[in-house]
Amino acid sequence: MKVAEHALAVARIQTGQAAPEDKARVAAWDRLNGLLATLDSKTSVLLRFNAIVVAALAYLLIISGTDPFMGTNTAVKVVGKLVAHGSLLAAVVSCGFAFPVINVQWDFFGRRLDGPAEDKSDFDNAALQRLADLVAHRTRLYSWAWRLAVLAGIGFAVLVAVATLHLQGSTG
Repeated sequence: MKVAEHALAVARIQTGQAAPEDKARVAAWDRLNGLLATLDSKTSVLLRFNAIVVAALAYLLIISGTDPFMGTNTAVKVVGKLVAHGSLLAAVVSCGFAFPVINVQWDFFGRRLDGPAEDKSDFDNAALQRLADLVAHRTRLYSWAWRLAVLAGIGFAVLVAVATLHLQGSTG
């Protein structure tokens, strides 16, 4: 639904000129768009969290070249590397699930970037169902992104805890 169509539908409702079905459709449309906005906001935060985890783990595993488990037994070293690489992979895959959830505004200065601007989509039950399907799809993607981000965060926390305990044990 275009902005002008939505504004006109809301104005008709407010002036009492709309049919009950139109009132319900506009309310449902607004609710679904609100859910998309919430998903977009939550996904932005999740991507920032993933960026921190990916940056920290990438630095630790790839860039720094130091072994946080140097001097430990082989089992601790192997488990530490497995947890670190697994957490890095989980955070990157989480980003892959999260990117499609972010809302892209295709209208840019009044022009459509993905197709002709004169494409008219009717505001009917089929359009409402397409929007509901989009909300359901993005919710599933966000759910998987969140689960993987939690897994990556837990792995990173375990890695930091083991490294910290190892450092305290070797200095004490």
